[in-house]
Amino acid sequence: MGFLVPILMWLAFILVWIGLTKLILALNRHFMKRSLSRSVRLDTQSMAALLSLYIDGKVFFCSRWFPKRTLKGTLYEEIPCILILGKKIFVLEVCSSAGQLRNTDEEFWKVIPTSESSAKKEVQIKNPVLLALDRAALLKELLDKIGYASDFSVEAMAILTNKGHSCLVPAQKNLYTTGKAIAYLSRFAPKTKSERKKMQKISAPVFAAFERYSLAQRQAIAKNNKMREKRK
Repeated sequence: MGFLVPILMWLAFILVWIGLTKLILALNRHFMKRSLSRSVRLDTQSMAALLSLYIDGKVFFCSRWFPKRTLKGTLYEEIPCILILGKKIFVLEVCSSAGQLRNTDEEFWKVIPTSESSAKKEVQIKNPVLLALDRAALLKELLDKIGYASDFSVEAMAILTNKGHSCLVPAQKNLYTTGKAIAYLSRFAPKTKSERKKMQKISAPVFAAFERYSLAQRQAIAKNNKMREKRK
């Protein structure tokens, strides 16, 4: 029996090591989640990082440029962040501006600085809801072209990620605060490993198609410049 003692000690060491590793990873996720949640503002990458702490797996497709048909020909437009959860695709548009947002249905919003804001004068920003809707329509057109339109749905979401904002119209369709966006998207997230694998299997063809039809920033800008020169 004496020869079993080293083996049992080794197994105990392995189990303790695995347990400590899981604990460290869990604590790391907890503190990262808390740190990002407490941030005054989140850019697109930070928002994607925060969401990834709530939604595990390969679900994000970010910083890619997609073809868009225009009167000048095919140009490429960036879609900063796409979240793919099985058959549901979400186009996320982050707005991190502080101040009072005049969130109308017009192409541009007015941002009026508050006394706490570092900005000193009123500025205009592109309407993030319209941007999200336009980019969602772009993806729908691509899915239709490759024959996936009937299998996958695309939803536009504009997310206000600056805690120093206020809205002229607090409740607006397709517009979310960070907390509400997390709560809404978490409803579609897989809860178990088997659900995660199943969801990734379903979304794999879309990931492959997006990879095939989209370009990196440098390639897209080069193609856009080439097309504009050709039209002169």
